[in-house]
Order: sequence, then structure tokens, then C-alpha cells
Amino acid sequence: MRRIPYGPVRDGWRLTNYSLGLTYNDTELPDGTMMSYWQEGPYYDFTQAEIEELETATTVLNGMCLDAGDWMVQQCPRHTAQGRRDGYFASVCSPETCFLAKIGIPEYAHEQIIRTWFDGDAETWTHQDKDPEGRLPMQTPDFSPSIYGRFDLWYNGAGSTPRLLEYNAQTPTSLVEAAVIQWHWADQTNLTQHPWRQWNSIHDRLVGWEAADGEPANPGAWKRNVAKLREARPWLPAKPKIFFAYETSETTGEDRMNVAYLMATAEEAGFPVELIAMSQIGWDVAGDRVLFVPAPGQEHKAESIDLIFMLYPWEWFWNEEGGKAFFRNMADPAKRGTVWMEPPYKAALLGNKALLPVLWKLFGDDPERGKYLLPAYFAESSAAAKLTSYAKKPVWGREGGSVTLIKDGVTIVDNPSEYGTDGRYVVQELLELPSFEGLEGTVHPVIGAWLIDGEPAGMGIREGLGTGGLVTRDDCNFLPHTIGAND
Repeated sequence: MRRIPYGPVRDGWRLTNYSLGLTYNDTELPDGTMMSYWQEGPYYDFTQAEIEELETATTVLNGMCLDAGDWMVQQCPRHTAQGRRDGYFASVCSPETCFLAKIGIPEYAHEQIIRTWFDGDAETWTHQDKDPEGRLPMQTPDFSPSIYGRFDLWYNGAGSTPRLLEYNAQTPTSLVEAAVIQWHWADQTNLTQHPWRQWNSIHDRLVGWEAADGEPANPGAWKRNVAKLREARPWLPAKPKIFFAYETSETTGEDRMNVAYLMATAEEAGFPVELIAMSQIGWDVAGDRVLFVPAPGQEHKAESIDLIFMLYPWEWFWNEEGGKAFFRNMADPAKRGTVWMEPPYKAALLGNKALLPVLWKLFGDDPERGKYLLPAYFAESSAAAKLTSYAKKPVWGREGGSVTLIKDGVTIVDNPSEYGTDGRYVVQELLELPSFEGLEGTVHPVIGAWLIDGEPAGMGIREGLGTGGLVTRDDCNFLPHTIGAND
């Protein structure tokens, strides 16, 4: 792994990147200067062995996260059929008895979180229509599609071991630049003739590819997931319409373009699609359905939603006024309820920092798997109090908000934000990001390792400048990469 500071600069690269979807490249800083998010010129180069090490780490980490999800679910009284019956009319979850309650998830969301986690497990979810007392409609097997996710990894090249910093499981962005922009950059600069010129099969894994040389075709994540969904819900059309929702108050355009890219890949895979705003999602009280409402006052034009991808944090959704209604029939085949991608468990079990101490608890002593982790604990624990160098992170936080780095008892980076006001924090043993020399000073890269349908699919690199760059924030740059350039 090496940083090349003086790479080629393409003529018209800004317009090229814009035309490919990077419409959010330029940001005005507080002093009035403009910052380019994409860095044209510098890039990172890797050996194939280094890429294979990152792929292995991504695969192993994904397996550990699935085991951690199982553990978290088992800490909720509602994870058994008896627990669901007992809790139907009364609260059974508290921070003392339930892990989900401990990390701040409202109880009304627990059953659907557990349900979408276990979808497809007939032993867990197949029951008669009602319980023996005739009270509670029981669950039936279903399928909750999950398309993508991104691990943020510490890595310093050959001789080092990738370490998990966090898992962006539900709403990862930087997808456009990782899947599309850097791919075209590699093609246009032609810096390497290596058979793997870049670790980047993101687009192909989403859309699929045709068979070649007698090998079976890969249908891609969209076709594979929708096919499984139709097995569970045979009443759906062969090509159900997929809605893609984003929050319009995000003014840079980043959310819109990341959702638009995913929508384009679903359309390329053969599905009808529609891009909508979060504000256009409504609830039909009489029909118990999630609706697409084009505009206020146009409820008569509302359309039922069978399948929707939402780039909006579940932890916002389930804490907002009116959010509770959307959990009433979520992923319920008996009611033909709406299926949401990514499902609630992606945020509740995997996409928050509480995952880190759970992983360490389960695998910290495992020499083969624990090597990809850093010691992590809940901030109020006695183990956390013994650390003198650590990163303190809010359980529910994004883009480095409210992350503090402590080294030998002294704060070296503080990034205050609105996150963490609930007082829920974890601490993770400090491992400072690697340092490379850039034109403007020392830079610190973090590896974003992408998963598509649970499989390693590629990499994007973000880097920050100076000491403040030890926390990867929304103002950090994106750099492309190659494999075997100039070997």
C-alpha cells in the first residue's frame, strides 16, 4: 500500500465526474474557499496480496457480525414465541432485561427487528394462525432483502492486519464514487495493466453479469433478493416496482445521487423503479398500508408500496412522531405489508456502535477472528475505565459526529455534534489511522470495504488532513486506488 502524490490529472475531470453522478464534489468552507471532495492526481496503489487480505477480513467480519446479531436478538425477551405472547399486551423489555432497550430502541420496534432478522427461518417463525388462547396472530416465514453495507477499516498495507473501526450497515454513502467514479478514472488514466486493476466489482454484483466460458451467470443482488422475496410472497408480480426514498432536506445532493445510483442499478437489473422523497411516504389508516402520496392533497392518487429502499436512518424513523404506525404490518405476509430495504435489523443490530463491544465480547479471545477487532466496551463499564488511549463514540452517530480521541489521557481530537445527547457511548481502544505525506501535509486514510449481498465487492478510500483527519468526517476527501500500478 503506497500513496502516489503526483498521479495524472485528466482534462475536464470535474465535468466528467459530474456527468457520472458526482454532483456534490465542491463544498464551500467557512472561510469562503472551495474544497474539492474528489482528489484528482493522488491515489493509492496496492498489491494483489494486500487486496486479498482486505477481502478476507471483510468476509470474516461479516460472519462475526451475523453471529453478533444472533447474540443481541437472544438478549431480548421477545425473541421466542412465548416472549411475544407474554409481551403482546404488556411491556416485557427494559434496559435491565433487554439489549435492544439498553441501547435505546423503543419496544414497539423490537418484534419487527427480530422478525426481519429471522425471516426465512421456518422453525422460528412458522406457527398456527393464532396462539392457543386465540389472542395473537402468529408469524409466518418471510424474506427481508438486504443489498449492501460498508465496513470502515484501519489498514496500513502489507505486514499489518485490517481492523474494524465501525460498520455502516444501513445507510452507507460514497457509493457513487466507489462504484462508478473511480472505475472510470482507472479506465481513463490506464495506470495499471494488472488483471485486477482495481478492487471494484460493486456495479456488477448489484446488476449481475452474463455467463461466459460455460460458467453459470451471476444474477446480481437485485434479482437474487427479489427472487427470494417472491418465493415467500408469491402474489408479487415477477418484477415488482421498487420505490427509492431519500431525505430532501439533505442539500448537498449526496443522498439523492446515492439513492439514484442504486435505483439505476435496480432498473438495469430489469425492475420498474420510482424515486420519491421521505415526505411522500404516507400511511393508510383504513387500509393498514404504506402509501406513496405524490403531494399533499393528492391522497386520491396514492399508490400502495410493496417494496421500498429507504436511505434514512431507522433510529430517526422509529423515534419520530407517527413512526410507530409503519411497524404495524412491516414485512407481514399475512397482511401483505410493505417490505423495507434495508430492514430494521440493519440499524438495530449492526449499524450502530453497540456492535463493537458485542463483537469484542464474543470474539476478542479468538486468535483467528479477534485479530480483526479492537478492544471495545460500553463507556460505563469497568473495563472502559481502565483504558487511557481510546476513541469514544456515540452508539447512535454518523460521519464522525461526537467522536473523541483520547491518547494517554489527553484529548487529541474532539468533534462535537448533536449525536450522543442520550448519553449512550462506547469506547474502542485507540489505533490512530495510518499517516502518509500529502501535498498539504500529513493525511490519514480509512478503507471503506463494501459488501454487496453479503459478499466483499470493492473499496473506497477517504482521507483526512492533519490531526483532525484522524476522525473521518463529511469533509474528508475521496481518493481512487489501483492494483499493481507501474509494477
